[in-house]
Amino acid sequence: MFVQVSRIQVYPGTIDEITNIFKRSVLPYIQTQKGFVKFHLYTDKINSKIIVNSYWETEENIETVFTSGIYQEQLAKFQNLFASSPIREVFKVNL
Repeated sequence: MFVQVSRIQVYPGTIDEITNIFKRSVLPYIQTQKGFVKFHLYTDKINSKIIVNSYWETEENIETVFTSGIYQEQLAKFQNLFASSPIREVFKVNL
């Protein structure tokens, strides 16, 4: 299993709206993609930061979502809410 970790600085006061967009729009769509396993959203309201972890069966599943434009399409939903571009990394899950 592999995990894509995205760290993002967001504008103050936007975490509730961001969480709702993930619940209503992003997660239902991502769950339909090949190899999807699970998803976690971590929030820090004090420092206006989020971490998004999406777990996938293979690293190729992650790269397909990224290179097909799906990742960028979902990212566009947060255009006025993210104060920085995501810092995206992919890791193999060992435990």
